[in-house]
Amino acid sequence: MRSDTTPRRARQLLLAAIAVLLCTTGLVAGSVEPASAAPKPARVKGVKLKKPRVDGTTASFKVKWKRAARATSYKVQWRAPGGKAHKDRTRTTSLTIKGLAQGTDYCVRVRAYNGKRKGKWSKTRCRTTARLAPVQPVWVDRQQVQGATVTLTFRWNEVAGATSYDLDYLGNENPIQGAKNKKRVTVPGNGSGVASVTLGGFDPGRTYCFQVRPSGPAGVGAFATAGCKRTEPLSRATGGSLAVNMMTWNVCSGSGDNCDGQHPWADRAAAAKARVAAVGPDAVAFQESAPAINDLDDTPGYALGCRIGDGYPGDPVLGGSRNQSLIVKTSKFTIVPNSARGVRFTGYTHGGCWVKVTDGVTGRQLVLASLHLAPPSQASDQTRANQAAVFWASVSADAAGLPVVIGGDFNSDRGSGWDGAREFLNSFGYDDAYDVAESYNALPYLNSFTEWSPVPRIFPRWGGHIDRVFVPPNARVTSWQTEEPYANGRWTSLLSDHAPVRVTVTIP
Repeated sequence: MRSDTTPRRARQLLLAAIAVLLCTTGLVAGSVEPASAAPKPARVKGVKLKKPRVDGTTASFKVKWKRAARATSYKVQWRAPGGKAHKDRTRTTSLTIKGLAQGTDYCVRVRAYNGKRKGKWSKTRCRTTARLAPVQPVWVDRQQVQGATVTLTFRWNEVAGATSYDLDYLGNENPIQGAKNKKRVTVPGNGSGVASVTLGGFDPGRTYCFQVRPSGPAGVGAFATAGCKRTEPLSRATGGSLAVNMMTWNVCSGSGDNCDGQHPWADRAAAAKARVAAVGPDAVAFQESAPAINDLDDTPGYALGCRIGDGYPGDPVLGGSRNQSLIVKTSKFTIVPNSARGVRFTGYTHGGCWVKVTDGVTGRQLVLASLHLAPPSQASDQTRANQAAVFWASVSADAAGLPVVIGGDFNSDRGSGWDGAREFLNSFGYDDAYDVAESYNALPYLNSFTEWSPVPRIFPRWGGHIDRVFVPPNARVTSWQTEEPYANGRWTSLLSDHAPVRVTVTIP
């Protein structure tokens, strides 16, 4: 029995050993090259950047490429030159990249994946994104009372790539977008460089705000900063027979570095007199006019009407103590003798003066005034409001019911934290001529406070003008404009850090 079983047992052991050896060999071989390993995908070819689009403030384009052999997914990488690389994954052969900057160069490359195996990057392709520049500013250059409503003419500079524009407007100063009661008008571009539309049905004496966005073959652009306009009240639509062409001008002739120090008045005097003579207003209210008034009151055809401190014996005449003044055209007005008066605000060289004049056409009398309120660097909004109240108390008492036209540097505007001086004068029926003018004969968003820069300061919402002329109740303001030469986007002949502002008004 033993001789028979021993060989069988040996064979069984041998077969078992062979089986173990075969299994072990298979495991080892598998660790070197498993049967399931994925081959590398081919390199991506045919990358194209197509369909550039604009969406509000951002841009997009579509990346397309040919399917790579053995690819199961793709990685797309893009960046602006010198910028951070961004990437995304997709299982298709295209990807739309969004949120890009407009008008910017972007470079793109694509890599194929087969599982975790990755192919070589494609060739890099670059393209500039589409752009629709913001439409800014938008302004009203004309308004007209028609019956019980007001018609407004809106204008804005056209932008490259736009074929039409959406004008949205709202009857208050709240955000326009998202407002349920906003209105929209679509206006075709005209290719002239300036688009416009005239719309009717606006409420008189109401604030409206408006903004525009461009549209074109590349998409729809973004709304820019809103502009605002106070419509003309019905009470100012008629005016009267007493016509006044009034200008205000801060001539910056004091001894400070920004005025006479860096821009000597002696170098500007002749040109300033020539500017006044060429414009030919009926009266000019000057601020910071010591010593300039000694030259300006010699302008041919004009006479000195008043200086700050008039009517107060012992008030010093020399130096910067009599900064505000006013001249009148002698062919238009006759100065009422001994009617010049003026006040200075306690603790400041700022103040104002006024004078009674008789109109040569109608024979009627009125009061013309020049005013300068303290600047933000020296005084608060409340202080300026208080100064306006002090000035008005003196002027109105002296005027005794006569209409008053006040030109001046108010150092405050509707964009200030609190435009207190305006609100105070509004309470007596006096309006800033800029708010109620029927025609704007210069770009109203170019700020009159130039700060000696030939590049205009742009205030798209309210204009930001601190150089203002206030007109009496029921007076009709037929025009408003700055009297500063302007061409090709620049002031061309600055004579002060303020541009003159001129208005025409008829008073009942």
